[in-house]
Amino acid sequence: MDVARLAGVSRQTVSNVLNGRAAFSRDTESRVLAAMEALAYKPSRAAQTMRSRRTRQLGYHMSGEQLEVMRGFTLGFVQALVKAAAQHEHQIVVFTHLGDDPEPVFRDLIARRSVDAYILDESRVDDARVRLLAAEGVPFACFGRTAPGLPQQWVDVDNVAGMLQLVEYLVAAGHRDYAYVGAGGGEYWKRERLEGLRLGLAQHGMGIAEDKVFEGTDGEIRRWVGELVRGQRPTVIVTSSDAVAVAVVNSCHAAGLRVGRDVAVTGFDGGAVGLLTEPMLTSVRIPVDRIARELVARCLAEISSGPTGRPGLLVPTELAVGGSA
Repeated sequence: MDVARLAGVSRQTVSNVLNGRAAFSRDTESRVLAAMEALAYKPSRAAQTMRSRRTRQLGYHMSGEQLEVMRGFTLGFVQALVKAAAQHEHQIVVFTHLGDDPEPVFRDLIARRSVDAYILDESRVDDARVRLLAAEGVPFACFGRTAPGLPQQWVDVDNVAGMLQLVEYLVAAGHRDYAYVGAGGGEYWKRERLEGLRLGLAQHGMGIAEDKVFEGTDGEIRRWVGELVRGQRPTVIVTSSDAVAVAVVNSCHAAGLRVGRDVAVTGFDGGAVGLLTEPMLTSVRIPVDRIARELVARCLAEISSGPTGRPGLLVPTELAVGGSA
């Protein structure tokens, strides 16, 4: 073996150095690594990893729900993460967990030092994953806010401001009668989007009736919207996400309505899903490319320097106008 010959050691010693087995001196390790680099030995990443004690990999945790085919926003976000990491010669390792508790898989990955840092999505504010990583001193960054007592390693969008921008557009277009449809669940971003709608309407002396607000599952949404549009329908149905908007658009089509003409529909995400509807969705676009770059940068800063103590970061959304409103 050329590496062993150039380093002046046995092949077994090279194997020991590569795999971290047995005892060997710093001088031996240095000679083996230098020989690997000099010969452009194929696993050069292994040499770099051994020298820096880093894998140059960032772990991205996905829940089972996010793995569903219809979660188009998640797919776009993962693509943005992969590109952002590649710009720093890092890779994204996607993993999930079985059952309800993600802690065992996190503990296993931490123990095996499989990745250098973790990127978390859909933070629950007081998130058990964040508490575990913080307690173990493992670098991480979150897409979504964390509780005040936890590290503020998060990047998020201003949901209220995004909805205010959408309301300005809708009011200028002449809409006066509103309905709101959202996915069920108590996540803060869902609350903020409804709050933003109500605040925006109040600023124009308008409101939204409680019987025009509905949150539920996909099937429940389709049934409710079907009944809504058969009665005295609103001029616009604002939704909490593009995925919900797709269900609303389909319900309107099933009722024989022309979305964008008979009734307007809006989303919130601005990802690939909204491009597939007919007509294309008007939506509040989340800048996933910028968010991905910010998350990767925060992870790399923590890897290099330890806890930075930086505050969280809110990034602005933008309005993407389609034919649906």
